[in-house]
Amino acid sequence: MTDQAFRFQTLDYALDIYADDQRVARLGFEPQSDTFNLEYAASWVNAPHGYALSPHLPFKLNANTHTIRRFLENLLPEGRALDVASVHTNIQKNNIFGLIRHLGKETTGGLTFLPAGERPKTLTPLTPLKPLAREITHAELQERIQQRNQIPFSVWDDKVRMSVAGFQDKLVVHQALGRLFLADGSLSSTHILKPEPTSTTLPCMVANEHFCMQLAARLSRQRYKQNHVAKVNILRVPAAVLSIERFDRKARRVTQDVPLLDRSGQLSGKTARLDLMQRLHIIDGCQATDLAVSAKYERNLGNGHDVAHIRDGASFEKIFGVRAYLETPAVGVQRLMLWAATTLLFGNSDAHGKNISFHVGRAGLNVAELYDLVSVMQYDPAKLEHTLAMAFGDVFELEDVKSFALADFCVRCRISRSYFARELEKLCTIALEQAPLQAQDDIYVGKEREVVGTIAAFVVMRANLLKAMVKDVTWYKRDTL
Repeated sequence: MTDQAFRFQTLDYALDIYADDQRVARLGFEPQSDTFNLEYAASWVNAPHGYALSPHLPFKLNANTHTIRRFLENLLPEGRALDVASVHTNIQKNNIFGLIRHLGKETTGGLTFLPAGERPKTLTPLTPLKPLAREITHAELQERIQQRNQIPFSVWDDKVRMSVAGFQDKLVVHQALGRLFLADGSLSSTHILKPEPTSTTLPCMVANEHFCMQLAARLSRQRYKQNHVAKVNILRVPAAVLSIERFDRKARRVTQDVPLLDRSGQLSGKTARLDLMQRLHIIDGCQATDLAVSAKYERNLGNGHDVAHIRDGASFEKIFGVRAYLETPAVGVQRLMLWAATTLLFGNSDAHGKNISFHVGRAGLNVAELYDLVSVMQYDPAKLEHTLAMAFGDVFELEDVKSFALADFCVRCRISRSYFARELEKLCTIALEQAPLQAQDDIYVGKEREVVGTIAAFVVMRANLLKAMVKDVTWYKRDTL
């Protein structure tokens, strides 16, 4: 196999996949048969830092087209953001190749998808050797937040900007010294911005997520002496916006005077000195388990009485099964255990298969920093689903998760029950102390203080309940589980 050995009928339906400036593979699509093909570049396969895109797309590729499709589909946004991308580009939502071709210049993770033969540094004809940026002020961001019902938040300068998977309104930006920039050309984003939801039935979601993320970071630091949680902050523009530092980006410690564009996309004559970033490849839980985005919930056909028994989607058992591909399984299980514990403590019923990710490297996978941690139980169940995305044992209702369900969870996930009981008890003890302290953070204002106080009280209640039942997890005989 050589870099020139790709065999495709036409380059119109071919994309080159890059990791920074190195070609990884060529993706091909046959529109008549609706099939995909993927061939790795020999130079990437032979490079000591080269890696397979996922465990299910290995170098000795024999994956069927459905596996490739599922991998690509999981890179795309969901919900309204996908609707906007489809309408704005005139590309149907089921046209995975077309959407990846349009949105793939900066995806979640380290990959860039370019038309076959095009190189990353020639993305922008204005300045072929330099990255570009367009600054957005807090005032402009506030204006766009207020206009979301008229102008989709993912569209800026008449261009769909957001290519990060997920349902909520998001914007990827390059953040430096308090200034925000839209990244163009070869410039990478560094942060994801999430404003409050447009629905008034979900008040203070920004403070809710910030509280849960910061509390999880406190649990991680105190128990494991490391922070396994993505870093977050609240921007006031003056509307509250959650700023999440991307853990799939790493500063190169190289700065460059980046030309700035105006709103029309023309060079403004101004520059900003910005860090150049390295893009790190990650995959989410659905990609790591070769599941479609439609299977991110364990009950993939919904919670209806007639289909509730069908559980072919993402589950704790399947996610923990990824340990077979982990570079350091013991550390990975520890991080997944922390994730499961936050679901139990925070009431994060929306902890599904796309809300956990893995760093990808030559030696295997590593569980990525935790993200999208929210106390869903604070909201009206008629407005936001309280049924757990993934069951503990056979139990999908948080209040029904007792010691037997936790023991069943351990057996299914192949976790030592004594280890699980010890870790959960220690995390609960830390949560009892740290939840009230996090609620006192001065970053919360007005109604937010009441909301985070309510969440802290909920966490304390859950921690006490779990501590009382966890001692029985090891009691059950294996043949009863």
